[in-house]
Amino acid sequence: MTSKTRKKKLEANIWKFYLYGVFSSIMFITPIFVLFYQENGLTMTQVMILQSVYTALIMITVVPFGIIADYIGRKKVLMIGAMLFTFTWVLFALSYNFIGFLIAEIVAAFSASMWMSSGTAFFYDTLRELNKEGKFKKLFGNVISINYLMWGLSSLAGGYIATHSLRLPFWTTTIGAFIALLIIFSFTDTKKYKHGDRNYLLHLKEASKFAVTHPKVRLFIIYSAIIFSIGFICYMLYQPYLKSINIPLVYFGWLYFLMFLAAAFGSKSAHRIEKYLGEKKILMLLLLVMIISYFGISKELLIIGAIFPIILSFNEGLFEPVISDYMNKHIASHHRATVLSLWVLITQMFSTVIAPFFGWIVDFWSLKTAFLAATLILIINLIILISMFLISRNKQTKNLLSYNL
Repeated sequence: MTSKTRKKKLEANIWKFYLYGVFSSIMFITPIFVLFYQENGLTMTQVMILQSVYTALIMITVVPFGIIADYIGRKKVLMIGAMLFTFTWVLFALSYNFIGFLIAEIVAAFSASMWMSSGTAFFYDTLRELNKEGKFKKLFGNVISINYLMWGLSSLAGGYIATHSLRLPFWTTTIGAFIALLIIFSFTDTKKYKHGDRNYLLHLKEASKFAVTHPKVRLFIIYSAIIFSIGFICYMLYQPYLKSINIPLVYFGWLYFLMFLAAAFGSKSAHRIEKYLGEKKILMLLLLVMIISYFGISKELLIIGAIFPIILSFNEGLFEPVISDYMNKHIASHHRATVLSLWVLITQMFSTVIAPFFGWIVDFWSLKTAFLAATLILIINLIILISMFLISRNKQTKNLLSYNL
């Protein structure tokens, strides 16, 4: 293959990645997922136990899949993950009890783990080989915008589909997942960069050392792990929350449509907002918005509280491309997938530990108490962030004084 031909194929990866995002994001199940569990007799504690199993499996498998992707190529891992993704929705549609859902969550976890270990790395290294990595934040923001837009449109339709049956949205979601699988087959794999060693464990050790010792990467991992975990858990509480404030099921789809529309706008605007605010201000702002919103939800379960999930969705859309760009720009390509997998591992570890705790809070206390607990954890995260900034500034000051002396 000539360099010119390869360049064209790599450039095609970009629009194909967008197209993949369209079909993989057709999720009719989104506005009724937790309600479906509850209709089949599960308590919120059981729902959160299932989410813990899901996150625990991702935690265990994401690093091995990242290492494998670094060695054999991202495309192969993405293809297997997409096959499992399609099978996931068939399993959910055929399940009626905790055991059936447990099996479906296990398959979903493997699929998600493969995507998390390879998806972002594949897109970034496509741009890197084209010498366009400087456009990652903007172009990946487009990817996230497409995802959110399609999640929103399919959620809108899903709300109406669910009025006939809460099981029907799972069958219809399978169609988009299968088309997304076909698109992945047409991807051109990215270049595999030479490793300093050919031993998986040595490669993992080197990548782990980098993640722990690099001050910026370490900060981003701690900061984002807490935000992602709390956001994921509270997201699972939105449907019981909306039900508690007496919003009809058919309007769940409309509300999720607005949520994803806000998230799409946030991700599309991420590169401009980040450029205006800068690293420190945007990281603090993202946390403050979450703290205020979750506290607002916890105050009173009134219908006006439905606006907070929309605000949080904009915040989430803004967050993902910004933190992904911050992470990727500090990581060398030869172990990018492995380091990003370690990042996911830490996030999933935190989610695994606290998810059942939040389910227990809802079942034995209240939704209000659960959102207050989330607010408290985020306040702690804000204190950690400010402390890290102060430590970093003090080190810079000492270095400057030493240089002048």
